[in-house]
Amino acid sequence: MVTYEQEPDGGRIRRLRRRAGLTQSEFGQLMGRSQGWVSGIENGDLELDSVTLIVRAASVLKVYPNEITGRPYDPGTPAEDRGHRAIPAIRRVVSRHDLPPDWPVEPRSRRELEAAVEHLAVLRMAARYADLGEAAPNLIREIHAAAYVAPAGEESERLHGLLARAYKEADTVAHELGYDDLSTLTTERFRAAADRAGDPCLSAVFDYLRVRDLWAADLWPDALDLIDGAIGFVGEPRQKEQASVWGSLQLRAAITAALSSKEDEAWQRIRLADETAHRLGEGYDPYKLAFCPANVELHKLAVAVEIRDGARAVALASQTRMPANFPASRRGRFHLDAARGWIYYGGYDQALDEIERAERIAPLLVRNNPVAKAAVRSLLSHERRSQRERLRRMAGRMHIS
Repeated sequence: MVTYEQEPDGGRIRRLRRRAGLTQSEFGQLMGRSQGWVSGIENGDLELDSVTLIVRAASVLKVYPNEITGRPYDPGTPAEDRGHRAIPAIRRVVSRHDLPPDWPVEPRSRRELEAAVEHLAVLRMAARYADLGEAAPNLIREIHAAAYVAPAGEESERLHGLLARAYKEADTVAHELGYDDLSTLTTERFRAAADRAGDPCLSAVFDYLRVRDLWAADLWPDALDLIDGAIGFVGEPRQKEQASVWGSLQLRAAITAALSSKEDEAWQRIRLADETAHRLGEGYDPYKLAFCPANVELHKLAVAVEIRDGARAVALASQTRMPANFPASRRGRFHLDAARGWIYYGGYDQALDEIERAERIAPLLVRNNPVAKAAVRSLLSHERRSQRERLRRMAGRMHIS
């Protein structure tokens, strides 16, 4: 049985606007939009189709972005529910981070634990969030126990590095499925473990993760300042480890700049990352941030989409070919952004093709993404007879009425 969203985005906006005591005209003025635009949003004729619009609306209405989008979404079926059912176990291990181990537990050797953490990264990159959510809690529990009994020194540092990485993988489940409060907690646990890992680059990775909280709070200048502080901390990217983190931070800065309407800065950050990625090449990814030339190409498209340059977005999407071995989570996001670009350009047939590709590659990523839902609703409002059956099947899978 298919379940549908109980309250559409427009209905939530209307309810939250009224709760805030604002007229449509007042809300529109605070959003930098017209009363007609607000009416269109509330009636479902227009969409909050970007992170910028979602977090701005949340800031104006003094709520958290999830109250705007309705996340986490009702998965609808037991098969889709697996990832969500893993959330309580993640909360449990995250809550016990500073307590003695949850005995009994017999940790494996560090080498075996390293392999297990590598497997978590493989699951994340494949966008297999349900499998990742089920595997992460017990592994965190095991590494926590190993680090607890390890003598001070190199062994303890390496185990805490593994623990930080395991928290990072668990964070992906929370973030992608819409549990942003838990994502904030797992990020903080990452920092606590990283501080004991003896690896200064992990501190910069923490800032790379933390910046999402500043996005959610509509704090764009603070987000850029945080990233620039991390870039300065990493220093000149002379070593490979530094380069992979430095370049990833520049990509994060590019998206932050694009989301905050700083187009020139966004493209400048892309150029800096591009130079570093081509110097570093493919296949070197010690912190599992997927920094490489292909990821820079993906971010070029993302910048074009976030600044709503449909023509540039479709040109980039058309000329870029994601490698077949590139992580599914990245390829899925590329095709989702390509769909958004085609919508801005008015190419609705191409947009549907792209969002179907994204869903085939990374179904949980797409079905739990509020911007993807907005894209499908936009396509529904421009529905053509040739698209009708495909589009309505997709809307059913995403529980859009």
